[in-house]
Amino acid sequence: MEVCFFVAVSSWLVLACSGATGHAHKDHIGAARQAHSEYARVPVIRSSNSVPLLKDLAKKVGIFVGSASNAQDIHDDQEYDKVLAEQFSLTTPENACKWAAIRPSKQTFDYKDCDYVVSTAETNNQTVRGHNLCWGAYNPSWLEKYAHNATALRSLLTGHVSTVTSHYKNRMYCWDVVNEAVSDNPEKKNYLKHNIWYPAVPDYIDAAFKAAHTADSSVKLFYNDYNCEVINAKSNAIYEMCKTMLSNGVPLHGFGIQAHFSLGNFEDGSETRMIEGYKISSGAPSNWTLVEENIKRFVDLGLEVHITEMDVRISGDTEAHLQEQADVYRNMLKACLKYAPKCKSFETWGFIDKYSWLAKNSP
Repeated sequence: MEVCFFVAVSSWLVLACSGATGHAHKDHIGAARQAHSEYARVPVIRSSNSVPLLKDLAKKVGIFVGSASNAQDIHDDQEYDKVLAEQFSLTTPENACKWAAIRPSKQTFDYKDCDYVVSTAETNNQTVRGHNLCWGAYNPSWLEKYAHNATALRSLLTGHVSTVTSHYKNRMYCWDVVNEAVSDNPEKKNYLKHNIWYPAVPDYIDAAFKAAHTADSSVKLFYNDYNCEVINAKSNAIYEMCKTMLSNGVPLHGFGIQAHFSLGNFEDGSETRMIEGYKISSGAPSNWTLVEENIKRFVDLGLEVHITEMDVRISGDTEAHLQEQADVYRNMLKACLKYAPKCKSFETWGFIDKYSWLAKNSP
């Protein structure tokens, strides 16, 4: 993943900074393929005096360029830590700030790993996206005790959101307040997923945003989701939800588009895979104009848009596979840059296959 990402993103940012148009130089892909055999080693993407840093290129066009990161990887791998600090202007704690990591018991908050990522980012002069304050997954087992108890759940949710947001007051650029709440097949009057929070607490999304804003009125608050890159039934439902929230005075400031893609056929012959319980987008948009139009309509609502978790899973590392992968990164970045700086951040969910949440045999 990482070589094609760096080639595609850096080359397009160079073009954007110069005002040029066109595709990135395809002669880099052969070199990327050769280097990709070493994907477990970070040094293949070290910078040199002749290659601009991603964060410097991104700054010129008014956006952040980021990667998710984990405390253990930063602590244990000096080369990884060096590249993360050197290349990226923004990072997101991949798992360390989620309920399961930060809330081992009802009475206890454990900020150790989340603090480590945030403190390291601050040392490196990086911006931090907080992820996340409310999700229907990755929750501690003790929370299940309160399933269907609306009063207890509301108190636990708002209390957790308030406490965590307060702990990081003035340290986060933004928070993904609610993550992945909208159904993959939404119906007009029933578009939310059933989970620990819903339908027990029907207004849990609004309640979470309000609690976060009360705790830290300076931090930007985002809704974040997947399979909503183009204009489709899911992104339509999210768009209507955001419009309603704004009209009702809910403190919503941004929309995060995850942008997980899966290209080609895999071992089981399918084109769409469930990975860790998530349906990863099959293929890539055939019409990138629909991505641009989707970003535009959220921008027109007054929201800041971030590409938050991008990765492109491929079934092999041939030159053709790597070129297709690079094209997807490039086209997604191009769509974001069209509305920069209102599309403010372009971030991948990790930058090296060695530590990716995706299967190790899928670069």
